[in-house]
Amino acid sequence: MKKGIALLITIALVAAIAALIGIAGGIVDHSFKRITNKQFLIQSNAMLDGVIELLGQNTSDVNDSMTLDIFLMMPFVFEQKERGLSVDITFTSEAGGLNLNHMLQEDNTTQEKALIIKPAYETYLDHILTVYNVSDKILLQSMIADTVDSDLKERTTGSEIAFENPFFSQGAIYSLEHMEQILEAYKRLTLDFSVDEIPWEQLLSFRSDGVDFNHITPEALSMLVGGLEPSVVAQMTTDRVETFESFEALGFDSETIKTMNDLGVLFFVPQVKAWINIRSDNRHLGLTFSYHLQTKKATQIEITNQN
Repeated sequence: MKKGIALLITIALVAAIAALIGIAGGIVDHSFKRITNKQFLIQSNAMLDGVIELLGQNTSDVNDSMTLDIFLMMPFVFEQKERGLSVDITFTSEAGGLNLNHMLQEDNTTQEKALIIKPAYETYLDHILTVYNVSDKILLQSMIADTVDSDLKERTTGSEIAFENPFFSQGAIYSLEHMEQILEAYKRLTLDFSVDEIPWEQLLSFRSDGVDFNHITPEALSMLVGGLEPSVVAQMTTDRVETFESFEALGFDSETIKTMNDLGVLFFVPQVKAWINIRSDNRHLGLTFSYHLQTKKATQIEITNQN
C-alpha cells in the first residue's frame, strides 16, 4: 500500500515538473526572441524571475524525503536550437553540513545571560580542528562565535574581527566567502595555514535550518560520528539508495542520537540551491539562488559566471 501511494506521489511530481519544463520553455522562448548583447543580463533576470515563480507553483508535492530525492534528481534542460539558446537548471540540497549560525545559546547560569557555544557544536568544531592539526583551536572557535553574535565582546584576545576591520559583517556567517574572511583573519594572527586544508564547503552550511541526514556530506558525517568505517559512511551518503527515516533504524546508540538531535539533524530539510546556466551564442551567464520549498522564498541570488 505504502509503495503504491509513493508511486502515485512520484507520478504526480513528475507530471508537475514536466509542466514546469513546458511552461518554462515558453518563457525562455519569449524572453530571448529579441536578445542582444546589451539585453542579455536583463533578459536573464527575467528568466530567473520566471523560474522562481514556476517553482512556487509546481513544487508543493515536494514535502518529504522521498519526493525531495526525486526533485533533486530531475533534469531541467530547455533548448531553442534555432536561436542558439540553452538553459539548464540543477538543484542540490543546502543542508549537507552544519549551520554554525545556530551554534550559540544563552547561558542562564549568569545574570548577564551571555551567549555561549552549545556543547554539541563545540565538539563538532573541536573534532574538525583536531583532525587537521589547527594550532589555536580556542582562538578560531572564538572568532567564529564572535562573528555569529552581534556584540563586540571578545571571547579571547583578537577574536573580534570587527576591531581590526570595521566593515566586517557580524550577526551571522552568511556564506563560504564570509567564512573565508574569518580564516584569513585567523591566519594573520597565528601564521597557521592548516585551516586551508579543511574542506569547509563540505562541512558547513549557511542557510538551512538543520542538517538533512539524507543529504549529509561524507565529510560532515565523519566528523559528526567518530569511528565510522569509510564503507559505512559511503553507504549512508554517496552510495545511499533509499531514504532514511530514523536514527534507530541506522543503528546509532543513544549518545549519538542525542548529539544528532542537539545539532538539528533531521530527515527532511526543504532548503535547496539552484544552479542556472544560460547560454546564447557566445554568451554565458551563471546564476545561483537558495530556495525554500515550503516557504517558497528565494534568497542569496548571485551571479557566478558571466561572459
